[in-house]
Amino acid sequence: MDNPKVTENKVPAQSPRPSFKFPFGVFLSFLRNIFASARSIIGIDIGSNVIKAAQLQKTSKGYLLINYIVRTVPSNLKDNPPEKKRLVQELVKEFIADSRLKSGLGRLSIWGKGVFIFSLSVPSLNKKDLRGAVSIELKKRLPFQLNLDNIVFDFFVTGQLRDEKGLTLLQATCIACDRAILEEQLQSLKEMGIRPVGINVIADCLGNLLPYCLKGLPAEKTVALFDMGANSSTLNFYKAGALRFSREIPIGGDHLTHALAKTIPSPSGPISIDADQAEKIKRQCGIPLLEEAKIEYLTDFGALSGEQISAMLRTTLERMIMEINRTFNYYASTFNAPQIEELYITGGSSRLKNLNKFFLDNLKGLKKIESLNSLKSIKGWKDTSVFRQELMMEQAAPHLAAAFGLCLGNGGKVNLLPAKERLEQKAFFITTLLKISFPLILILSLAYFGLTYTHTFKYKKMLLDTEIQLRKLAPTVNQAREYLSAKSKLEQRKTLLEQARGRQPFWWAILKELSNITPEGVVLRKLRAEQLKQPKEIRIEGKIYAKYTNVNLELSQYQITLEDSPFFSHVQQVACETDMYSPVPMADFELVCQLTY
Repeated sequence: MDNPKVTENKVPAQSPRPSFKFPFGVFLSFLRNIFASARSIIGIDIGSNVIKAAQLQKTSKGYLLINYIVRTVPSNLKDNPPEKKRLVQELVKEFIADSRLKSGLGRLSIWGKGVFIFSLSVPSLNKKDLRGAVSIELKKRLPFQLNLDNIVFDFFVTGQLRDEKGLTLLQATCIACDRAILEEQLQSLKEMGIRPVGINVIADCLGNLLPYCLKGLPAEKTVALFDMGANSSTLNFYKAGALRFSREIPIGGDHLTHALAKTIPSPSGPISIDADQAEKIKRQCGIPLLEEAKIEYLTDFGALSGEQISAMLRTTLERMIMEINRTFNYYASTFNAPQIEELYITGGSSRLKNLNKFFLDNLKGLKKIESLNSLKSIKGWKDTSVFRQELMMEQAAPHLAAAFGLCLGNGGKVNLLPAKERLEQKAFFITTLLKISFPLILILSLAYFGLTYTHTFKYKKMLLDTEIQLRKLAPTVNQAREYLSAKSKLEQRKTLLEQARGRQPFWWAILKELSNITPEGVVLRKLRAEQLKQPKEIRIEGKIYAKYTNVNLELSQYQITLEDSPFFSHVQQVACETDMYSPVPMADFELVCQLTY
């Protein structure tokens, strides 16, 4: 049956309609800036002589430096706390204003009077009862005039040991601070426009920085770090990234400056060196070594020999070396630690010329003294288009070590932020989240409603156009239905015919097979198929000639050939009559076999 002719109804092409597109790029950029600000922390380290601040942003590749500031406090403001506080607030506000990524989250490092670091041994208890045991031991160590209720403390466990009775004790490092000092610092941060998320001591901040600077350090190895500031220095010992012991040494860079601020004899008469001139000499000459004793250094008031400078610094340096050696010996005997052979130095005063060599020549048992490279903790600048002088950054890096430690990760293992302040921060975070999320949800809901409302009219118009097109296509659809109906009937008739006929063998293949396998000595005379039998049988009648062999043998070989064919099976001989009068052996035969199909 031929296919019916289908008429084609061409639908006129519709002009494209302008569609409204929501500015997802702008919206995602806004959200990205919000989350980037939440992952960007400002670390502030207010020293006696230098104010340091740094802002890092955490990315998938590491931490990027957004901005930093290192400012020296003028000498006339060092002994004027209110003016120094005002200067710090102005610098931090300026720092936040200049930053390309605005963030109000900050951490502060504290040091000096009212800050205590203790190594305690407490019973092995669960986490809930351990704080009570630490508070009992802390009360024994605090000065008698301080009340534990006016102290904010935090701690972390550094290891285990066994006492003389065989009981297991926990070694813990406890960091405590006077509550009044903390509240004063918190108020100062809030006045700067910073929301404090952490307060820590410099020793723990540097411990947080170490894993980023000394990668691949064995966990069982103890690291000694000497932080040399202006008024004092701190010798810290770390193991597995945790602060084990810290001792303040009351000697810093200013003590070396004061040692140089003296009246010295000269060929032209006595010369009085003031503090500013002494600071210049210290930065220019550093610590002259033995081989530099005869070298003359040019200054504003004449030449000074290395021997003169060493003589003026000798007393202060000898005190510093003695205190450092005493601290190493105390740590080794108290903590049963092996000999420490490496010392890392950091801090603003660690930039002093020849300080590494001087320590290596005078400290006992040390084989390596190296400056801590805090720049290894960052992967680069956030703003690559801004030109940065690498030399200035390398000079500022020792000052920024504590600020970097505040910005990395959690800022250390402890957080001295009072519990009340933490609750306020959580409440502020939830409030801010609601303030941000509610307008966003409202805007998204209105945008979704607007898009849905707009699409409603669009879909109604599309529905009307579709109905019109369906009406135009109705004749074609009817013809297609008639064609499908006729095709279905035809297939049904074909199926019924096949069922009535039953399965039929492949006659053309059977006849071709017979012509191929029948030898020349066999002449087929008649083929008769039994139609009613299943499976069908075929009777083969013919004559067979055996010129060189026996007639029966030749007929048997023909039967075997038929058996080997895939079209025949069960070949049987029905009759075989030999012609006695034929000059060539000949016989009439009849075979019956089943057809395979």
